[in-house]
Amino acid sequence: MGLSCSTYDYDGDGWYYYSPDDYSTLDTKRSRKCCSCKKTLRPGDMVVRFDRYRGPLSDIEQDIAGDEIVLAPWWMCEPCGDQFFNLDALGFCIMLGDESMDELRRQYVEEYVKRQNATSDA
Repeated sequence: MGLSCSTYDYDGDGWYYYSPDDYSTLDTKRSRKCCSCKKTLRPGDMVVRFDRYRGPLSDIEQDIAGDEIVLAPWWMCEPCGDQFFNLDALGFCIMLGDESMDELRRQYVEEYVKRQNATSDA
């Protein structure tokens, strides 16, 4: 599940990211894909950059690189980034790559907005 009210405990398996603070410009030489909607992002486009990391897989890797191994960043287009920042501001933790931001927004509306409206009508 991509939308959660609690943070995920990183147990050393897989990868993790730190939430970005703001938008940036895609400064790569080649196009990239949005990690949510898969739209093509061109150099110079407004994007959200997610720097990704993982833990070392061996003692040798830890000796060489330390406690965080840098992975290739993921990118999100501006509309998906808007949805990410809105859900993040509401306190949700988002697992990138599980579901698109549109799907997570739909989940939010179904689970929280409709439930709130139902309880306020009662």
